[in-house]
This record gives sequence, C-alpha cells and structure tokens, in this order.
Amino acid sequence: MQILDLKKIPESVYSSVGGKARGLNALDRAGLKIALGFVIKGIENDKDIDKAADFYVESGLETIAVRSSATTEDSEDFSHAGQYSSFLNVCGREQVKIAICKCLDSLYNSTAASYTNLFKQKGKTGMSVIIQKMINAKKAGVCFTQDPVAGDNYMLIEAVQGLGEQVVSGHKSGRQYRIPVHGTFDTASAEDGLLEAKELARIRDEALAASRFLDMPLDTEWAIDSEGELFWLQARPITTIDEPGPGELDVSLDIRDDVITSCNISEMLPGAVTPLSISTSVDAIDFGMRKMFVRTGAFKTMEDIPPASCALSVSNHLFINLSTIYKMEDCVLGASREAVELSICGRVLDDIPKPKIKKLNFLVRMNNGRKYFSLLLSKDRARRKIGELAQDFRINIKDTPSELFSEIDNSLPVLKEAFWLHYITSGHSGAMASALFMILNRDIADSEKIRSIISSVLEDIDGIESVDILRSLRRLASAILAENPSAAALSVSSLTDLIKNGNDEIRGAYDYFIERHGHRAIREAEIRSKSWNSDKEGLANYLKAVLISGAAEETKENPASRNIPGLLENYKGIKKNALKYIINQARIGVKNRELSKSMCIKVLEQFKVAYSFLAKQLVIGGLLPDEDLIYFLQHDEIRQFVRVGEPKLVKKALARRRLLPEEQLLKFKEVHIGKPVPVTIETAKAEIGTVLNGSPGSRGTASGKARVVKTIEDANKLRKGEIMIAAFTDIGWSPYYCLIGALVTEIGSVLSHGVVVAREYSLPLVVNISGATQLIKTGDMVYVDGNAGKVTILKT
Repeated sequence: MQILDLKKIPESVYSSVGGKARGLNALDRAGLKIALGFVIKGIENDKDIDKAADFYVESGLETIAVRSSATTEDSEDFSHAGQYSSFLNVCGREQVKIAICKCLDSLYNSTAASYTNLFKQKGKTGMSVIIQKMINAKKAGVCFTQDPVAGDNYMLIEAVQGLGEQVVSGHKSGRQYRIPVHGTFDTASAEDGLLEAKELARIRDEALAASRFLDMPLDTEWAIDSEGELFWLQARPITTIDEPGPGELDVSLDIRDDVITSCNISEMLPGAVTPLSISTSVDAIDFGMRKMFVRTGAFKTMEDIPPASCALSVSNHLFINLSTIYKMEDCVLGASREAVELSICGRVLDDIPKPKIKKLNFLVRMNNGRKYFSLLLSKDRARRKIGELAQDFRINIKDTPSELFSEIDNSLPVLKEAFWLHYITSGHSGAMASALFMILNRDIADSEKIRSIISSVLEDIDGIESVDILRSLRRLASAILAENPSAAALSVSSLTDLIKNGNDEIRGAYDYFIERHGHRAIREAEIRSKSWNSDKEGLANYLKAVLISGAAEETKENPASRNIPGLLENYKGIKKNALKYIINQARIGVKNRELSKSMCIKVLEQFKVAYSFLAKQLVIGGLLPDEDLIYFLQHDEIRQFVRVGEPKLVKKALARRRLLPEEQLLKFKEVHIGKPVPVTIETAKAEIGTVLNGSPGSRGTASGKARVVKTIEDANKLRKGEIMIAAFTDIGWSPYYCLIGALVTEIGSVLSHGVVVAREYSLPLVVNISGATQLIKTGDMVYVDGNAGKVTILKT
C-alpha cells in the first residue's frame, strides 16, 4: 500500500492511482487550487485500511470527502461518471474506515460492472481511495470548457447553492450559464443572486487554463467556500464531444450547387438507414450507377467519379445527385436532362436551375450514345447473368470472427456487380418509360393524364417476379383454409405450427414461396431488415392478412389488351410503330427490372446472414454487448473491431442506435439545391371536402376508411376494404394488397416496385401526396381516384 500527497504523485505510479487522483494532480500542476488531501493506492486488507485511517487522524484534516479513484475512470474515452462511490462530510476514524471499505466495494457493484461490460473494456480495473479536506461550499457546480450543445466557442457552467454534488448526481437542476470562451459576456446573465460576473469570469479563466495545460476539453467540478475561495474538485476529459450526431455520415463531397433528390432511391430504401447499410448496400447502389456512367463515356474512369457521387446520405436518409447524372446529356448523344428527371423523378423539374456544362464534340457524343444504347439493349443478358449470380453465390460461414469477416469482405465485389447488372435492366426500363412520356407529351399537355395513360399500358404484364409474392401467398393461404377454415383466427405461433406440421399441399406451397421469395422483406435493401427466411413469425403475420381476405384471387379482364390499341389508334405510320415498339420495350423493362431487383436482394441476403452470424460470434466472444449493434458500425469499422475489439466503437454504435429513431422522424422535400435540410411537415388535419393532389400510380377508384400505416404493427391492424395510407410503396407491403381497397403514398413513381404490383392487382393507388400520413388520420373516410391522382376527404 502507498499513501501519496495529491500534489506530489510520482510519475512511476501515475497510471495506477486512478482517474480522479490524476485529475486533481493535473489541476494543481496547472496552477488551480485543490483541497488538501492524499490518495491511498494498493489497499489489500484490513491492516491497510487501519493504516489509512491512522494516517487520516494524523493529517488533522477532520471533516473530509472520501472518493473512489478507479484506474479506468475519467479517461479520454470513458468517464465512468457516477459508477463508483463517494462520501461527503465524513468525520472520525471509524467512519473513515467504513467509507474506505464502501469505496473499494463499489469497484464490484452491478452498475460499474454493467458499464464495463457494456463497453467491453479490457484489463483489470484497480481502485484507489482519495481523502480530502471537505470544502464548506457556499456555491458549487460543474464547468464544461466546451459546450456540448453550442460548440467549442462557448462554455457551459452550472451552479447551485451549497454542494455541487446535487448537480453531479442529477438530484437538482443547476442554474446554467452559457458564456463565450473568449472576450466579454453579458453580465446581466449573472444578476440572479447566484453567481456574480466576476465569479463566472474566474471559473471560466481557471478552467480554460487547465484545459490548455492538459490540451483537451474538460468536464470539471468546482466549489466556492464561505470565504469566497474557488476550489477545484475534479477534472475529466469530455467524452461526448466526438459522439456521433445526425450528420456524422453525411456525404463529404461538395454538393452546394447540385440538384439532389430523394425520388427513386427513397422508394427502395425509405427513411433513415443504418451505418452498415450505408457502407454496403447503399455503396453498391452508388457503385452500380457510377459504373454505368463510366461505361457510357460520361466519365473516363471510376476514379473520375468518386464514391457518393450518385447515391449519398444526409442524416442517414438517402438521395440521388441529379447533377452527376445530368452530365449524360453533355457526353452522350440521345440523353437529355428531361429524360433523366422523368426516369428518376417521374416528372420534368421545371423549377430548378440547370447549369450549363460544356458538351463534348459531336463524334464523341455519338460514340458514347452507341455505348449507351448498346448497354440498354444488353438488358436480357444482364437479367440472365444476375439470375445466375444470385443462384450460385454463397458466403461461407467461418468459425472465427476474423475468418468470417474476411469472407464477407472478399465477397463485397459480388454485391457491387449485382447492383451494376440491376442498373442495366433498371436503366432500360427507365429509358423506355421516359421515351414513352416524351412522345405522349408532344400531343398531351397534362402530365398527370400522361402518367395515367402510361399506367394503363403497363398493366397485366405476365410473369412479374414481385407480383408472384401475393399470388403464391394466396396459394398457401388457400391450402391452409382447406385444411382449417378457421385459420384466420389463429395466433401467429399457432399458424406457424400449422404450416410446420401441415399436409403435403401446405408444405409444397410454403416451400415454393420460401424458395422463390423468402429473401424479400419490407425495406429489404436495409441490412438490418430480416428477410422472410429469417423471420417466420413475421411471415405468418403477412399470411394472416391474406387469410382474412379469403385468399381468393379475382379473375379479371386484360385491360392492357384494350388500352394499348386504344392509344395506338390515335397515331399513324412511323410514329405509331415507334410508339408500339416503346410500349412493348417498357413492358419488357418492367418485368426485367423487377426480376433483377429480386436477384439483387437475394445476393444481399447472403450478407444479411453472414453479418448476423458475425454479430453472434462477437457477442459470444465478449466483444459486442448485443447482436443488433453490428448494424450501427460501418463495414470498415467492423474490420477494425474484429482485429482489436475497440471499445470506443461500441460507444459509437450505441450513440448511433440511440439517434436512429430521431433520424427516422426527419422529413425532406423531394428536390433540393445543395445539401438537403429537413423540413417541417404541416400536421394539421385535412377538412371534409379537401382534395389532395398527387399522381396516378394504379388506375381505378375506391372509397373507404383510412388507416395510416407507418410500421408493421400498424399494417397488422388493417381490415378488409380499408384504404392504406403509407409513406412509401414497398415490395414488403404487397401481402396486404389483397386486404385493402386502395393505397395512398407520399412518394412513388409509375415504375416503383409497389406500384407495379398494385397495377397487376387492379388496386387503385395515388402516389406523391405530400404529408399524407399527417393530413389523413386513421378512421377518416376517403375517396381515392387512381385515374386522376386525387384523394378526397369525405368524412373525418
């Protein structure tokens, strides 16, 4: 055991006296006043405690504070604030012995153990005990030399009458003073009977002196005694300064003058996404788009178009940089900005600036045009290739985290290749739909009418992959109802058991569905979203919706067989043949695009499974507190974590997970100039008779009671015939399409996956109703006109 004067701690034992003792010693060396006292290091038995108590008696300190000082406490990365015990106003030999014992015992209390385990800190923690003369505090509090909220130009001081422990422990709110780090401040803020201006200035100046001495922002505790003397009680690094914020993973490229949109990508991955998704699936989306522009000559090499040039994140929400894609017009003959906007946004953006870019010479653009159209015409080859890739690709599950991470890391190029192939089919589909719009726009001025016409000629396309989701679920539901007519009333667990132990017809229908669609899910490009393969109870919930509907699929006419000839009869000659060809190509494009999207997600599911196994291994190995946290680390951070088990990354992941619900609430406009900023959505309820204008998604009309669906729990409350009001269309919602009477969404386009499925089931759908989930309330009676793209509030 060693007993050391707080002002004279030798460098040889400095690391082992504990964080509080180190902080007090540093404050003294910085020239600040601390209370007299000593630190007791290496207490091992009762004899040592007796010696420490004797030393206290001999010191003449009388009334004292007894504080724990753990070796892992108050470090730059982890504060352990409040995890260990402190005792104030202790007096007398026996009371000191009791306080010392309790400080030592606090090293093993459940709170401290939980903290250490949560952040997976390695190494044995030792405990020293500090004994200091008790300050008769008249005023006390804390001081942050860098305001955690206002930033490094301001300081935050909190004060109370009496002991500052009331502020530190959270039992009492202090009076806050937010003052500039440099220069003068408004002395009126101090005229509240607590801290005087000169006291504020002194606390500020001395705290800054300590911060400069230690070369780091500090979280300090101070007290002013009855004589007006300022004492410093503790100093620790501020460990929250570098905690992640909503903009931590924002795009780092200069996009100040760029045209940025949430269209298209927000249908594929709506809302805020996890850091792991940003570094995997979103990176692959961006890669696929960038490679397309290199292959068509808009950029010479991949190095000329850096990551996040096409798909980018702001506050973990995803956007497309239209300005990057606009370059196609300047480099590729036949490409146009209007076609880009129609393909991605579903409309021409007349109200945005379009800066001029110097066009390449005609011959270069013509050659690039040849490359572009050759690429679009390779759609069938791309579809076959991505199908083969999805069928054959597997990530081998290894026994150790490092081996498994290497497998995942080495497989990422396959994910990028999958999305590149998808963008060939998607590019063809978008180009054909844009061409169709532009031809019709020469004769029809009303853009909403054009969208309705396009919707009408893209109905009833045989063999669409996403349409088979509901069709095969209906087959399964029919087999279940034949076995048990009351199956719709079963609980999820009972329904799961019925499928597991069902007859051959049930098992066959279930196995078919899992084999073909088991990799799909709501927000399926989000790594954290469980596929139906992995979430059997979730699938049973979807199935219940189909069972409630009765599972029968209505036979219907093929309106496209009437709509297409009806449209073509208005044209003649070459124009008619061109229009016929483009309609046929657009229909092929929808089919190819839906299949390639499904195959992309099938490839992605291998990564979902592998990351899930990796998370389990990290938890079992004691490196990660819970499996879900892996989704809040980026891929390269996981690389570092697997190698060294960095506790700071656990802390970062926890902070990011805490932020995600807040980020999910953020709303953005569809189009921005420069970096997108969240907007406030009007939450007022729409009045009776209000007509909300959107765009036709799927034709038809319906009226019924609205149900706002923001979560899967909301969706499970849907009743037959209700109108589903959602933020977006997503392939994962399609099992509910057999139950609802119509669908209204805040975003969407005629080519989005949910819209394609709605058309095939003749489900009226209106998209692009801004703020629909706020304006329409559950229980409102609404009329949905999918032909005109309008929603009318009938009754509230």
